[in-house]
Amino acid sequence: MSFTFQTEYLELRIQPNATVSFVDKQTGTNYSPLDVPIAHLQAGGKMYPASYASFDSSRLTLRFGEDRGEAVIGVRPKKHYLVLEVLSVSDQTAGQLRFVDIPTTLKGSLKEPFVACVLALNLKTNVPALPGPMTHLSASCYAKTGFVGAAVAIIGCPPEKLREVMQEVVSEAPELPKSPIGGPWALDSPANRASYLFNFGGLTEQTVDSWIELAKNLGITQIDFHGGSSFRFGDCRPNPQWYPRGRESFKKVIDRLHAAGILAGLHTYAFFIDKSCPWITPVPDPGLAKDATFTLAANLSEDAQEVPVMESTTNMSAVMGFFVRNSVTLQIDDELITYTNVTK
Repeated sequence: MSFTFQTEYLELRIQPNATVSFVDKQTGTNYSPLDVPIAHLQAGGKMYPASYASFDSSRLTLRFGEDRGEAVIGVRPKKHYLVLEVLSVSDQTAGQLRFVDIPTTLKGSLKEPFVACVLALNLKTNVPALPGPMTHLSASCYAKTGFVGAAVAIIGCPPEKLREVMQEVVSEAPELPKSPIGGPWALDSPANRASYLFNFGGLTEQTVDSWIELAKNLGITQIDFHGGSSFRFGDCRPNPQWYPRGRESFKKVIDRLHAAGILAGLHTYAFFIDKSCPWITPVPDPGLAKDATFTLAANLSEDAQEVPVMESTTNMSAVMGFFVRNSVTLQIDDELITYTNVTK
């Protein structure tokens, strides 16, 4: 007998063997007919599928193959979406729990009769897909940031209802930032169809009036402060060359723009961190993300030109560029080293 969780539009059915169905209530169509488990647990470098499920009151208990213990997931049905929240993970060796893992037959298009979407409800939860119609519903949490409390909203609805339901999710999620001109509200704002100028530098308290005049002459209603020049990537410290009193100078400029009816924004490149930032210098923050870990194959002298490692470097690259998400920085203890080439 399956466990069924319902919203106005969706039935999520989970069998005792932990396989899942994603069903449009109006038509009865199952958009996940592949007999796949709803979750996977990663431990010891291997992913284990959920193989058993039970439900009691508001708690879904999942067990994983090869006796990897169990995960308890809280389930809260809302009118238009389901909330799944991780309550516990018993396997002390686990590194990752993919507590939603539902492939669908949908193409991720608003032209289909039904759409599927998951939204992360806090920073502990990783949903790799962009918000909107999705083909594969996936949400994960990790031991390094804590399993307990990771939460996700599961949406299944007609396409014309999707933004409305997403707005409902974001409005009711206390840990999500909200903007009346961003996220699921973005298409409703005329400001998001207006033009903007980039400020790469030179927009100061002394020059702001000339920028305002230029913007009005061109019919431009927004100015975007570009990171790396007007402020520092990472901690967003205003550039002292243009803003000698720091945030006070910065705010004076933005107040003048607002008074003239011009919006201001920060172009942050969220994954960029300037190496003069306090998260890097003088001691790297332990929370810096890493792409890979290697074992030194030999001691390094102060003037060493190579860093020999035990593991394969096949997937490492020294290529950098605007459209390349990559780092050429190694961290050894509290020292950072920039490299220029990688042998394969």
